[in-house]
Amino acid sequence: MQQPVAIAVVRRPLGVKGDLLLEDYTDGAYAPAGGQEVVLLGPGAEMATVVRSWERRGAEVVAHLDCAEDRNAAEGYRGWRVAVDRDDLPPAGDDAYYAFELVGLAVETTAGEAAGQVEAVYSVGPHDVLTIRDGERTYEVPFVRAHVAAVIPGRKVVVVPYREA
Repeated sequence: MQQPVAIAVVRRPLGVKGDLLLEDYTDGAYAPAGGQEVVLLGPGAEMATVVRSWERRGAEVVAHLDCAEDRNAAEGYRGWRVAVDRDDLPPAGDDAYYAFELVGLAVETTAGEAAGQVEAVYSVGPHDVLTIRDGERTYEVPFVRAHVAAVIPGRKVVVVPYREA
């Protein structure tokens, strides 16, 4: 897989047949088809497997992957991320974006001042966090309305509220 992008994380096994309960990072915007290859990304490991089923249930997904033939096998994937090739994802839309597309964007304040560049995006559960580098300084910003005023995909800019030091 050339450019793996995490689309979900395994929360826990479900039942005895190897089903996995996943937290869906795409909010239902993308679901791999049965028979599609995905990659599981774990601590220091990467493993290709095939999707047998992928069913959205509310805010979560119940999936069955070839690598998890029973509950014991499924238990070993707790916390692993499910990834697909970036090229497999549909376009995000005009004013929409995927979180990974924020990496590399310029950051500016609501007053129009340069405030760095997005270096990374990661999830802490209830929300994502942006890692921003501004020269020698690196800081983290919760990706919530109080700390990120706007994302303007057309301008390739993330806008943060202006605060006097």
